[in-house]
Order: sequence, then structure tokens, then C-alpha cells
Amino acid sequence: MKSILLTTAVSLSVLGCASDSLQPTEDNPIRVSGSLMYLERIAMPPETRAIVELQAFTPDGFGMIASMEENFDGRQIPIPFELEVDSFTGSPAVLELRAGLELDGRIIRSSEPVTVFPSSTPVDVGELLLRSFDVRDHGTAMDCGGTEVVFDTIGEYLVMQVGAEDFALRQVPAASGVRYESTGDPTVSLFNKGARADVTVRGETLPECTIDMTPTDPVRATGNEPPWIASIEGDQLTLITEYGETTRTAPVLNAHRGASVTHYRAAGDELAVSLTIRSEVCNDSMTGMPHPYSATLASSQGVLHGCGGQPSDLLAEHTWEVTMLDGDVPLSEPSMTIQFLPEDGIVAGSSSCNRFHSPYTLTGERLELSHVAGTMMLCSEEIMAQEQEFKRVLSGIEGFDIDTDGMLELRGSEGQLIARPSTTEE
Repeated sequence: MKSILLTTAVSLSVLGCASDSLQPTEDNPIRVSGSLMYLERIAMPPETRAIVELQAFTPDGFGMIASMEENFDGRQIPIPFELEVDSFTGSPAVLELRAGLELDGRIIRSSEPVTVFPSSTPVDVGELLLRSFDVRDHGTAMDCGGTEVVFDTIGEYLVMQVGAEDFALRQVPAASGVRYESTGDPTVSLFNKGARADVTVRGETLPECTIDMTPTDPVRATGNEPPWIASIEGDQLTLITEYGETTRTAPVLNAHRGASVTHYRAAGDELAVSLTIRSEVCNDSMTGMPHPYSATLASSQGVLHGCGGQPSDLLAEHTWEVTMLDGDVPLSEPSMTIQFLPEDGIVAGSSSCNRFHSPYTLTGERLELSHVAGTMMLCSEEIMAQEQEFKRVLSGIEGFDIDTDGMLELRGSEGQLIARPSTTEE
């Protein structure tokens, strides 16, 4: 079964080359150690099972190369672990470590996967923080004839989400492919066959499921301190560092779009990295400009963080309805709306009584509007006053942000506008 993993690690310095990695041998095995930890001050039942697995991604595919399973048996956290690998097939490679807790056949906690780059000395990944397990955090999304099914695996355990229901499954013998069944209920199953799968829920088999193995292309992510640019075109990852002085490339070994992340693993003669793109608003660390994705780039030297995607996509995603006008709640009718049209370089909408439009420019640091114009209908004095205030604030806009609730903030020299996605998209 092909697991979808997300890269995290301790931030260090600049990026290294693939030549830093090591192919294990019996005389010089790879040793990876650490400990399992969670924040809540509770004791796990003795039968709780800790699972740690190490996977290798190579040009020939990927699979588990080392694992550990142990019952808690009354022990308390932190729980130490150590894995050893003396050989595996395939080079170059990117290795990833992940841990979880299983109880009564169900994964109850899991860690963020950690990219491990082999070394001639033992690799200590420190504490792996175990959080409550959510299949959508790192799971694989499938389309089963219009029904979305998301699954995630740790060891031989799988959690499958169909609609609002979660099912705990366990791997069972199969003549081909990989088959999982609900414990004691074979009428719930998932039979994986690479990019396709068969899913049965309470005896009803869904239309054949397909896994989208091709992430959105092209991809571009950037970060600061130190500056870096990573881009993906086709099956090639290019990394630019040192203010453009160094450019390296590597074939993409594995690319996969999960329920909430897109993950790339690339390795070659010059470079070995993992690039993770997560669907969440990310503010540039220098300019504050919001982007639609956060990006994490891991190499043998550590992890760098940055942003991906175009800020204009955030603006154009919705028609926005103004909920706060320079600190005041506006009149409910008629509403004020804002719609960004990047193809035309225009922002337009309703300013209360009239329609308005204005050219806008969006750079890496600023959002600016100019020459706000509109129709010239007359409305009540109260509505006309609100419209003039709206146009005054709009004309001074210098930047924007998207908060954690998805609200748009437009701010500038003349005040601030807060807007929400319109319930009636224009």
C-alpha cells in the first residue's frame, strides 16, 4: 500500500547535496532513533501499540524498509525507539519516518512524518509528537464515481473515511494488490491496486475508485533566510539557492496529491529533497503578502519554510461581501460587494447604490487600486454617505490579508475593509 506522508523536521541551515546520503550495508547500517511523545498527561491502556515505520522512496517505487511495534505495557511517555537498516533496493532515495498509536484496531494518534537523510553516524530525530489522528491530515483522496473516499495507513492499520463515517480496517492476505478489511466485518473493505481501488461499505461496492496521482503542475514555492526557489515542471524539480548563484535539479521520484497536501520527493546526483505544499494561507516572512499555500523543503541539512501559489488566486477565489467599513458595520441593504478579475486587472462590484470598477495592481509587496469610478444613480442620503465612505477607503488600499476564518482584510491609508465570501457568488 502506498502511504501519503508529510515532511516535517527541525529547521537547520542551507540545503545539501544528494552525495551527503549513504547507502546502508551490513557493516555500516543506517540507524534511526528517537522517542514518542504526546502533550496530554494521560496514561495509555497497556494494550496500546506503538508503531514506527521507515519508508524509502526510490526510482523503482517505495515501500517500508524498517518498522517497530511494541505494546505500552504500562510504560509512560516518552517511549524510545531505534530502527536499523542494513540494505534496501534503489538509489538515490528519500527516506521518511512516521509513528502512530493503535488501540483496538484503530489508529488513535499519529506523528507528522519526518524526512530522514542517511548518515554514517546514527540519526536522532528527537521527539515525535503524537497528535489525535485525523485521516484527512495526510490521507489519500479517491474519487469513487462521485463519492470521495479518503484513507490513511500506519503499519498494517488503515482508516477509511466515506462521507461522514470513519472505518478502521486491517490488512488481510490477498492474492494480488493490498486488501484491508474491517475487523470482524468483511462487508467493509478496501482493495488497493495501485492507482485504482475497490471500496465496499456494508456489502455495497462503490464504483471503481481512482487515485489522482498527478498533482497540479507547474509548481513554484519560495522562502527567505536563506532565500530559495523550488519549482517543478513535469517530472523535474529545480532548486535555486544562494541568491541565484546555485541551481540544482533532480528527478521527481514520487508525487502525490492527498486530501490536504501535495507532496513531492526528488533525488538525483546533485540533490535529494522533499517538497510539501499544504493548502493553507501562508504569509511571506519578509513582505507579509499572503499566498494560498505553505511550503516545506527538507534536505540532508534541515528544513526550510516558505509559501507557494499566487496571491491573486486568493483575491479572485470569491466575490466578497463587506461586513466592516472602517470599523463600522455597514447597512445590510443594499450590500457592498468586491470582485477581483485578475485577467482584466480590474476590481468591480457594488458600492451600495451604484456599481464601481477600478484598475488594480498586485506586486510582491503591495496591492493598489487607482481611479475608482462607477455609475451615477441616486439613492437615499444614508446610502449615498455609506457609498462615499466605501469609495474613499477603497481608493487608499495598499495591502490585503486572509484570516484563519477566510475573511478578507483590505487595508490602506484611508482605513480598512473586512469582507466575507458572498453567499450568492456573482
